Amino acid sequence: MKNLDYRSLTFTSVAIALFAGGAVAQQGHVLNGVGAVNQGMAGVATGLPNDASGAIQWNPATVSAIDCCDMQFSMELFQSDLEMYSAVTVPGPMSGSTDSDLGLAAIPSFAMVHELGDSDWTFGLGAFGVAGFGVDFAADASNPILMPPPNGFGQIFSDYQMLQVLPTFSKQVDEHWSFGFAPTINQARLSVHPAPFASPDDANGDLTPSYPSASAGADAWGFGGQIGVFYDSLDDWTFGASYKTTQNFETFEFNAVDEVGMPRMLKFDMDFPAITSLGIGYTGIDRWKMGLDIRHIDYANTDGFSESGFDMTGAAKGFGWDSISVVALAAQYEASPNLTLRGGLSFNDSPIDAGNVGMNLPAPAIIEQHLALGATYKITEHMLLDVAWHHGFENDVAGEMQMPTGPVAGSTVQPTMSTDSLIFGLRLAL
Repeated sequence: MKNLDYRSLTFTSVAIALFAGGAVAQQGHVLNGVGAVNQGMAGVATGLPNDASGAIQWNPATVSAIDCCDMQFSMELFQSDLEMYSAVTVPGPMSGSTDSDLGLAAIPSFAMVHELGDSDWTFGLGAFGVAGFGVDFAADASNPILMPPPNGFGQIFSDYQMLQVLPTFSKQVDEHWSFGFAPTINQARLSVHPAPFASPDDANGDLTPSYPSASAGADAWGFGGQIGVFYDSLDDWTFGASYKTTQNFETFEFNAVDEVGMPRMLKFDMDFPAITSLGIGYTGIDRWKMGLDIRHIDYANTDGFSESGFDMTGAAKGFGWDSISVVALAAQYEASPNLTLRGGLSFNDSPIDAGNVGMNLPAPAIIEQHLALGATYKITEHMLLDVAWHHGFENDVAGEMQMPTGPVAGSTVQPTMSTDSLIFGLRLAL
C-alpha cells in the first residue's frame, strides 16, 4: 500500500471516529425501551399503559392509568458484538476485520407515579439512560483503516452517554380522556479519540495534518419537553399519541491540544432528535394485553445528525443520518396470579445506508430488527421482580470510504453488528 494516499486515508479514518456506533445504540442511537417491563414489550407503551417507566418515557398522558404509587428500579446490561471490515484495491489488494473491545454497558432506570390527593392529577418521575454509543478499536496493521499512523489511523475510541429526567404530570379529563406533559432535563457526556468535528492541524510541520483528541470528554446539559393524549374506550381498546420535542443541548466544549501540545478548544453541537409516537392497545382477551406502537425519530432535522460530509477545513460536519420509522408489536399474558409473561418484536429503518456508511464507522444505526422477551414474578403483594432479554439481530452495511475530496475509489468499509441486553427490575407497590 506504499503508493496509497495515506494522508487522505488518515483523514477518512479519523473523521469517522465520532460518528461510530457502539454500546447502547438500538434505533439509531436511541434505546427502544426503558426498564425491564417496557424492554420486555419491545418498547410498546404509547397506547397501552403497562408500567410507570414505559408510560413516562413514551406517553405522559398514560401515567393516569398506572396503579398509584408504583415505583420501579431497573438495570440493563448491554453487550454489542461489533466488527469493522475495510478493504482497498490501490496500490494492491488489502483487507482486514477488527472487533471492538468495548465491554458491558450498564444502563440504569428509575420511575415512580403518585396520585395528587383527591384531584384528577397524577405525578410521575422518571430518570432513564435513553441514548448512547461507544467503540474501542485497537490499531490493526492488517486492517487498512486501522493501520498505525501515518499509514492508517490506528485506534478509534468513542463514548457517549445520555441521561434524561422527566417530571411528568397527567390529568384525567373524563372517564375516556387524559392528557399529560413533562419538561425534559438531560445530561450527556461525550469522549472521542480523535475528534473529527475539529479542523486537523499541522502544528509540527510534517505536512501530515491530524485531528486532535477529545478523549478527556465534555459534559453538556439539554432541555426540551413532551406532551401526550390517551383515550380509553372502556370497551377493550385504548389509543395514545405523544410528541417529544428536540432536546436542545448546549455546545460540547473540549480541552485539547494540537500536534505540539499547545492548547486547543474544540466545540461540537449535537442535539437529541424529536420523536413522534402513536399507539394502540387491546385487552379484550382474558389475561392478555396486546399493543402496537409506531414512531418517527427525526434525525434529519437535528443538529449533529442532519449534515454530512466535510467543510473546507477538513472537519466532518455531522452524521448525515436520515429520519427513521419504528414499528413495535408486543403481547403480555398473565400465566398465573404470580407470573406474567411478555414478548415483542420491533422493526426500524437504518439512518445509514451505503451512501454514507463511510462517515459512520462502525455505526449503531444499522440494527433494524429486534426481539424482546420478559417476565414478572410477584414476590409479595407489594413487590414484583421483572426480567427481560432483548436481542438486536445481526445486520451489516457496506459502502466506500469517504474523505474531504470524495469517496475513495475501490475501497470498502463494512460494519457488522448485533446486540444483546439482560434487564433486571424491581417494582414496589407502595
